[in-house]
Amino acid sequence: MRHKLQMYLSYLLVYCFLVFVCNRVICAEPVKVGVSIWTGWMPIYLMEEKGFLKKRSQEYGVEIELKKFKDYLASVQAFTAGELDACAMTIMDALPPADAGIDVAAVLVNDFSKGGDGILVQYGIDGSNFKGVEILLEEYSVSHYLLLRYLETIGLTEKDIKVKNTPGDDAGRAFLSGNAEAVATWNPHLFLAEDAGRGYVLFNSKKIPGEIIDLVVFNNKRLKQNPKAAQAFVSAWYDAMDMIKDSETRQEAISIMSELAGTKPAEFSKMLEGTDLFFDPQRAAAFLNSEEIRKTEKKVVKFAQNHGLINDEVKLRYDATVIRTVRLAK
Repeated sequence: MRHKLQMYLSYLLVYCFLVFVCNRVICAEPVKVGVSIWTGWMPIYLMEEKGFLKKRSQEYGVEIELKKFKDYLASVQAFTAGELDACAMTIMDALPPADAGIDVAAVLVNDFSKGGDGILVQYGIDGSNFKGVEILLEEYSVSHYLLLRYLETIGLTEKDIKVKNTPGDDAGRAFLSGNAEAVATWNPHLFLAEDAGRGYVLFNSKKIPGEIIDLVVFNNKRLKQNPKAAQAFVSAWYDAMDMIKDSETRQEAISIMSELAGTKPAEFSKMLEGTDLFFDPQRAAAFLNSEEIRKTEKKVVKFAQNHGLINDEVKLRYDATVIRTVRLAK
């Protein structure tokens, strides 16, 4: 009996040791976070450029590797394929990974679009004669969603207009060159077209506040294995927020972000005007726990189902605990 007990205890000790070693190895692996160029995600680039991410990673004893994508959808696909542990994406684009079986946990709200996305039309086009218009936009994107929300306001459906699938930046450039009567795109194309007298913004994301939401999501399995990585990342985000909102450092932050985004500081400042950044962690945590985000999720789920982007009615996980446990700069 004693011999069996000794063997059992030996096996138990070996098992505990292996679990300990495996967990250390998992936590030692760099946490890969994907990001792409967008106004509301440029603070993530700022986090790296100013050393906030490195400092916070050292403080929390983790390693975070920022993976930068030129193509936004490629970052979402990499997250879905398990090549990334976390990724910056819209609430809409978080649905397909969840539909594919990933336990998607939103740990950070970056921003709302508040005019940064819109529908540009030539002068003379409005809601009264929008039927039959050909509009350039990237299908199944937030631009597509924005169009459908506008059509609802004028009593039309997608069948009443012609959609030409075109990447958002290409659509914006086509409008500026006079080769499109209507496009759904984003800044800087919106204000550049208006400034050039090419047309006007018929409808924008200000009309649907809180519906185009940018997030940082984690694979929840990885989040559970290494929660400190998420805490370090979110802490660095708020370091960047402090730099942007401080009048003494704001201009430097804008200069850095505009250069990395490939725009001029004055243009980037305008782009920020159409972006409601979440500077306050309490506001972000409250929103992640709110009914508002769940109502928006239902709307985008319906859009995704109607366009075959997801098979089932998926639900995302909203985890405000990370924001509540971060160490803010003093």
